[in-house]
Amino acid sequence: MPSVIAALAPKKLLAAAGIGLVGLTSLTACTDANPGEDTATETTAEAGVEETTEAAPVVIECDYVPAESDPTAGQSIEAPLDMCATGKVDTWDIAVTAVEVDATDTILAADPSNQALDEGSQYFMITVTGINRSDAAAAPTDLLIGVRNEAWTYQSDCGIVPNDLNEVGAVAPGESFTANRCVPIETEKIEGAIIEMALLNSWDVEKYTYYASA
Repeated sequence: MPSVIAALAPKKLLAAAGIGLVGLTSLTACTDANPGEDTATETTAEAGVEETTEAAPVVIECDYVPAESDPTAGQSIEAPLDMCATGKVDTWDIAVTAVEVDATDTILAADPSNQALDEGSQYFMITVTGINRSDAAAAPTDLLIGVRNEAWTYQSDCGIVPNDLNEVGAVAPGESFTANRCVPIETEKIEGAIIEMALLNSWDVEKYTYYASA
């Protein structure tokens, strides 16, 4: 199924790198040819400067402003909502506020029980912010969030996830939450992928809301 990603909301690409510089200073003592006269000469020798870089996780973010959703927005996979745009998922107003495209290091560091994926696959972590628009308190654990690329849909879990969506408690009417959802996905399926959401038990009637993943 073709996917067309609409113009993206302002995004910030965050990346951090650490650089270490190492220098050596040596003190050499010299003896003059004349007996009884000692001179000390301080010399500085710079060892080759060693530069190391540690790449931090790359997270795509956007400027989220809470807003009422348009119930018809994002209902077509060919016109997904931009990041930080609010869509309607049953009684929730939901926006994708960040995406960590390769969250492998983050997931492996989250808990020793999390396992590395086979080569050619990676963890894909989505941060969502939602507002409860119903008249009663509810937990967002009934939200189904997956990643789709044409005929491929990815909905499996990643194990222990930081700030996991499944651990969010009851949210009062009008209140909001922010949490993460993670799925394993084949690396070659990242480009062109769309995030899809629905409420539990609503997949059969295809009540999807679609979001851009970048």
